[in-house]
Parts: sequence; C-alpha cells; structure tokens
Amino acid sequence: MYAGGLKLKVRKLRKESGYTFKEIGANFPFLSKSTISEWTRDILLAKHHKERIAQKELRGRTELFHHNEERRRMASRTSDLIISKAKEEIAGLEKRDLLIAGTALYWAEGTKKSRYTLEVANSDPKLIALMMRFFREILHIPEQKFRCGLMLHPGLDIKRAESFWSSVTGIPLEQFNKTYIKAPKSSAGKMHNTLYEGTVKVRIHDVHRKSQIKGYIESLALAV
Repeated sequence: MYAGGLKLKVRKLRKESGYTFKEIGANFPFLSKSTISEWTRDILLAKHHKERIAQKELRGRTELFHHNEERRRMASRTSDLIISKAKEEIAGLEKRDLLIAGTALYWAEGTKKSRYTLEVANSDPKLIALMMRFFREILHIPEQKFRCGLMLHPGLDIKRAESFWSSVTGIPLEQFNKTYIKAPKSSAGKMHNTLYEGTVKVRIHDVHRKSQIKGYIESLALAV
C-alpha cells in the first residue's frame, strides 16, 4: 500500500500545477498510469492548464512530424546512394549479359507451354524494352514476326496506350492485335490499382527460336 501522503502529492500536482499523467509519472516512476488516473479522475483542470497541455501535445506532434520527415529524407538519401552504386556495378549490357538477363526474364515471365510461340506479357515498360533487345539482338527475330496486344482497364485511352507501347516495343501499330478491355472486378464498377498504360503482350510465332530459348533456359538451370 502507498502512504497516504503520496496520493495527496499526486493530486496536488494534477490540480495546482496541471500536470499530465506522464509528467506526474516522471516524478513518481513507481506509480502506474492507471493508479495516477484513479487518484485524480475527479479533478477538473483549470482552463490555463488545459491550454498548456494542448500546446505541449501540439509541440510533441510537430516535433514527431519533423523527426519522421528527417528520417524519411535520410532513408531516401541512403536508398539513392545504394541505387546509384548498384547501377554503376552493371553500367551497360554486353552481349552475354543480355543473353543471360533475357533468358532469366523469359524463364520467369514468358510463355513456355507452346511449342511454336514466344510470348511475354507485362506492365513494366523497362522490362518489355529489355525483352525487345533480347529478341532483336540475341534471337535476331525479324521485325515482321512481332505481334503486339494490349489489355486495358476501362477508362484508359486506347489510342494513347497503343502509341505508348508501340514506342516502347518499336513494333508498328499495324502489327497490333485488337486491344482487349478488361471488365471491372468490383461490383461498383471501379478498378483498384489500375495499370496506367495497361499490360502489353508481345508474341512471336517461330518454332526454331522457341527451341533456342528453351535451350538457353535449360543451360541456365544447369548452371545453378
């Protein structure tokens, strides 16, 4: 049990000084917050005490905001440095680098079931651009063999998307198939996390090059 005088001291700090429970706890660290609350629950703070506490809370929130902002800026600077160093490690892609990178990407993202068709679908333009380099520079696929198709969510500009992906892939619009508009999933007719320019699918019908990339993948698998 606590001494009777202790409760009086706590009540005095609350009533006369307008201390918060945390401030009282700093003076009596052996008291729990629930005990302090129980002993002072009937005390009504004066207006000037309430204003002081409100200002203190505001300063605390402001300091926390600035602290979090500084941490975010420091994390961003650190991330930028790491990314910059990582980019320097790769720099450019030599032919063998492109061969391995393209093979690994096709292994992960490409269609492998069909004996006759190479196909990659993705919404990341940089990934697609890298795959187009692989198709052209490693597999030497003739330009007329490329076919392109888009899957868009409702509300996206079809012509803009087609023009965008034609620029990314280097495939002329006359080699594009009809764009597919995907029906909304939600009952309200709204899509969440929609892809800004949709998903592109690059397709090539070539049984020999399909066998070639199959060999690349098998060789890469054996190297693991």
